[in-house]
Amino acid sequence: MEPLTSSDLAAVEQLLSSHSVPADLVTVKSNPRAKRLIFKASLKKGVEIIVPKDKDSLWIIDTVASKISWIKSTRKHVRDGRSQLKPATISLKALDENWSVQYTEHKPATNKLTLNGDHSLSITTDSKDPFRSARQLQQWFHQRAKLSLLPWISSLAEERNLKFNRIYIKNQVSRWGSCSMKRNINLNRNMLFIPHHLVEYVLHHELTHLEHLDHSDRFWTAFTHVLPNCGELRRELRQLELTDTPLWASPRLEKL
Repeated sequence: MEPLTSSDLAAVEQLLSSHSVPADLVTVKSNPRAKRLIFKASLKKGVEIIVPKDKDSLWIIDTVASKISWIKSTRKHVRDGRSQLKPATISLKALDENWSVQYTEHKPATNKLTLNGDHSLSITTDSKDPFRSARQLQQWFHQRAKLSLLPWISSLAEERNLKFNRIYIKNQVSRWGSCSMKRNINLNRNMLFIPHHLVEYVLHHELTHLEHLDHSDRFWTAFTHVLPNCGELRRELRQLELTDTPLWASPRLEKL
């Protein structure tokens, strides 16, 4: 068994090229600590082929060849996923707003997002960092959620003569909202992606917790008094999944 050389790495790259696997989004590198040939992928790093130095070069090339189908399909998945980080349009159903987004390549990229006043956004981005534009969109989206959800729930609370302590806008993974014993209410900014009437359901739900912290019969009686069709709305909301949040707005963005 001969140790792996730089020419062997080049041979692996040539193998990928011969099978029409573009060089972008696929990286071949050696790692002296690797005990086996490793294939992994992420939106951030693309497809990575980690090659151990103490394996036979012919065996490595044969093994990579056997994985060509997986490499191709996974690379396509990465490419499609990255395209979702730069949406051309953004639909905020809760606000009945549709935004268009334009991207301009700039090196070095400046973290600049411009509101054009006609529900359109302009972003300067860098092709080397596919997450840069998504981070800029998240910053804008967080502010849009604050400007809409805070007065929205405050108005409903005033109508019901209820007092809360503080409202926090968050990017949560598994909850639309929550209410603490300290009368603090957390609202998931991704509610802006769901219909207006379901946002109202969530807001009234959390406000009702100011009266009844648990989900006792008293809670549901009070809630039904405010929203007689709360049961129907609850079932409709449960059909929606937080995992359906657009990829660019995901709370797990940096882990993709």
